[in-house]
Formats: sequence, structure tokens, C-alpha cells
Amino acid sequence: MIDTNSSDISNNNNNNNNNNNSSNVFEINSSVKPYFTCIVFVVSLIFICSSKNIVTKHLPIGRAGSSIIGATLMVYFGIIQPKEIGTVINWDTIILLMSMMMLSNYMEQANIWGMASKILLWKCKSTSIFMIRVCLISSIMSSILTNDTVCVTLTPIVINACKSTNLPFFPFLMAIATSANIGSSALPVGNPQNMIIATAGGLNFFNFFKVSIVSSILGVCVNTLLLLLYFKKDLKNYNLNFNQLIETINPIIDGDNEDGANIEKNEKEMENINKENYNNENENENENENQDNIEIIDLKENKENTNRNNGHAILVAASMDSIDLSDCSIIDDAINNKKKKENLFQIYFNSKEKSIETIVNIIKLIFKVRVAIILALILIEFFIGMHMGFTVLFGVSILMICERKDIGDIINSVDWELLLFFSGLFVLVEGFDRQFAKEAWIILEPFVPIDSTHLNVLKIFIFSILILVLCNILGNVPLVLSLSPRLLEALAPDFTWILLAFVSTVAGNLTLVGSVANLIVAEKSKAYHEIGFLEYLKFGVPSTIIVILIGVPIVVLIGK
Repeated sequence: MIDTNSSDISNNNNNNNNNNNSSNVFEINSSVKPYFTCIVFVVSLIFICSSKNIVTKHLPIGRAGSSIIGATLMVYFGIIQPKEIGTVINWDTIILLMSMMMLSNYMEQANIWGMASKILLWKCKSTSIFMIRVCLISSIMSSILTNDTVCVTLTPIVINACKSTNLPFFPFLMAIATSANIGSSALPVGNPQNMIIATAGGLNFFNFFKVSIVSSILGVCVNTLLLLLYFKKDLKNYNLNFNQLIETINPIIDGDNEDGANIEKNEKEMENINKENYNNENENENENENQDNIEIIDLKENKENTNRNNGHAILVAASMDSIDLSDCSIIDDAINNKKKKENLFQIYFNSKEKSIETIVNIIKLIFKVRVAIILALILIEFFIGMHMGFTVLFGVSILMICERKDIGDIINSVDWELLLFFSGLFVLVEGFDRQFAKEAWIILEPFVPIDSTHLNVLKIFIFSILILVLCNILGNVPLVLSLSPRLLEALAPDFTWILLAFVSTVAGNLTLVGSVANLIVAEKSKAYHEIGFLEYLKFGVPSTIIVILIGVPIVVLIGK
């Protein structure tokens, strides 16, 4: 007799084995894993961080390609199991990045950058004021739209402004890149590493803001002052020509504003004409009413005259005359009441039409500034602690409904290569972290300021210097990804996370390859001015060190 239960169990085991085999990968020897992981991680980082003209000249696969290949090797050779991929990738960061790119596209459609280009040169009296405006626009917009997005959009605008005024390109390119990096440290949505820190550390948006905003504002002010001092001679030589050229440009900008003013003026004139026509119609109606009353009075007078001529029948017709006269007064009252009712109805309907027109105008105005309203609501929700990624995505969804268009352009505006790059980097860093986390943390832990009750100034200083150097070797995003799990295990306070965010962001200003934003500015401007590594370094080093020396104590004092 065959045991059916045992046969069913064996079949289930075979099915499970088949399922496990389908998810299995090539397992290398455990003693080889650390060496293999180290080689994959280092080679991938070299390709990710290197310039196109150096290492990747013969293999131009890009950052995303390097990240995906490194992550694939980590999974295929058993460093990370395939079923763990979903938990390794930080989906909160991916969703936030994607939704911010979509929101940026809607802001571009709302002509926000068109207004920025007008602000740059409108009634600008000197090159120094122009420099200040570039720094302010770059830093403010970067805190909301991420530094990479701002550098992509603002660089061509500033280049065109410099071409039209014959200004040198390099000082203002440096202003865009350095101000964008510092300004992006103000909010958790300012750059990718801030997003990772805010989501991984579970930081409250308001707490992050109140600590970072002060150091960010001071950092931008100091960096702007250093730019003005460093490029003082270059800018001074162009002041005279700049003033002459700006006088020819401002009428064009004012002309655009005058066109808008003329349109508003014409609209007001049309409204006045309509009001005059409406008043004339009312006057005509009043004249007609007066004419009707005159005719009634004439009828009364004629009736009275006929009665006087019939003297012999006065006594007989007295009662009849009184009745007739009373009837006329009744007719007058009826006519007046009717006119009053018509006037009341007219006033009611006119007021109703005006109220409807006012409501329609308000709706049109709201629809016109819908992007600004959605952005303000998103920031408010950030401050009250809502989920950042899905809050932005909800705002984008509302804009999609309002637009009532196919979202193909919005989908194309998303930098999918960047999202793939981050997804692969999450896996790549996790693989390295599993093999070398203990060793790396043993070296770094003594210098990490974890105790918020007893602050060690020397420890904070060394930690800041280590982050500054490692960000320019490994990259700020890979470094933040590597440190995040260790800080979570150590129950690091908020100020440690925010200190990491500030220093890793400002560290991007040290060298040309220290930040993706720097490389974007260099790539966008290479047709007009090719930024050299040493040329950037001469300003980047003093600016970065001074901003960190000023900003770090503020972060620690406010955030502890």
C-alpha cells in the first residue's frame, strides 16, 4: 500500500527545492568574498567618480552603467541574495527623487525660470549686484528643487546673460555651482544625500530645517563675499562696459513688462466702457419712466379740464370724479410698485452676475498660480511631518488632473538614469557594508559625535575633516549610504545626522569632482569656458574650509 501523505510531502519538497534553485545564484567561497567585494566596490567607484576623459575614455558606460554592473556582480556572486533587493533599496528616497523631478518640470512650465532670467539683469547696476543675484537665485532654488536640477537649468541662463553683457563666464559659473551646493543643505529635499539622511534617520522636516537653515544662509553669504573678493579685479574691469550694455538690455525687459501693463490697461479701459454703457442704459430707462409719469399727469389734467367745462353737472359728477381720481392714484401706485420690483430684480441679477464673475476670476487666478499653491502646500505638509515622497507625488497628481494632458512629457522629464544609478548604488554599498562594516566602523567610531549630552569639540572637528576628505574620494552619496546603517545601530542623535548632511553637502565645493552639480555646470558650459581642475581648486578649497568652520559650530549648537 502506497502512503499518499508521504508522496505529497516529497512532491512539496521537490517543488520547494525547484523554487529555491530558481532563486539561487553563484556562491563563491566565504574566504574569497571580502576580496571580491572590495575589488568590485573600488572599481565601480572609480568608474562612477572619474571624469569621462580619464578612466572611462575606452568604456563610456556612465555612472548608471557602473552602478548597475557593480550591483549585479554583488547579487550574482552571492554577496546579496536576490530576494533581499527589495529591502536593500531605499524606496522612500527613490520616490522622493522621482516626484521632485516631476514637480520641477511643472515649475519650468510655469515659467519660473523665465522670471529668474529677467530678475538677473533687470535694473542691475553693477557686476557685483549681478553676482549676488546669481548666488541668491542658485541657493534659494536649490533648497527646493535640488542642486542638480538648478545647475542644469540655471547655467544656460547665466551663460546667455554673460554673453549679452560681455562678462567673463568663470566667476559666475563658480557662483552657480558653489551656491547651489551650500543652498541645498537648508532642506531635506535639497540634494540626494539629504534625502537619504532624512529618510534613513527618520528626521523631522522642521527639526532639520531649523538647524540647517541658519548655517546654510550664513554659508551662502560667506561664499558670496568670497566670490566678490576673489574675482574683484576681473569684475571691476567689466563694470563700465556692463553699465553701458545693461542700459540697452533693460528697455527690452521693461518692454515686456510694459506689454503686460498695456494689456491690463486695455482691459481696464474696456471695463470702463462697459460701465459707461451700463450707466447710459440705466439713464435711458429712467427717462422712459419719467416720460410715463408725465403722460399719466397729462391725462389727469385733461380729465380735470373737461370736468370744469361741464359746470352744470359738477354736483352730479363730483362723486364720479372722485372715483376716477382715486382710480388714477391706484394706477400710479401699481406702476411705481412694478417699477420698483423691476429695479430690485435688475439690481439683484446685476449683483449676482458680478459675484459670479468675481468667483470665475478668482478660479482663473488660482488655476494660473496652481503650481505655486501646490508647492506652498507641499512645504506646509513637510513641516507638519508628512511623508516627503508621497506628499510631493500627491501634489504632482493634483497638477496632472488640473492639466488634463497626457503625462508623457512629465515621464520623460524624470532622470531614470539617475534613479537606476541610486538603485544600483544602494545594492553596491550594502554588499561592501556587509563585508567591511565592522572593520570600517571600528576605525571611524571613536571620531563620531554620538553623545549629545557631552560634546567633544575635537571629536566633532576630526569627524568633519574625515567626512570632507572621504566625500571627495568615495563621493558624498556612497559615503552617506555606508554610514547610515552604522549610525542607526549606534542610535545617533539628530544633530549627528544633520552634521553629516551639512558637511557632506558643502564638501562638494572642495574639488571639481566633489559634486555632481559641479560636473553639470562644467559640462553645460564647456563650449564657452572649460573649467580646469586646478582652476576650480583655487577657490574651492578656501571657500569650503571657511564655510565648514562657520557652519559646523552653528549646526552643533542649535541641533544638540
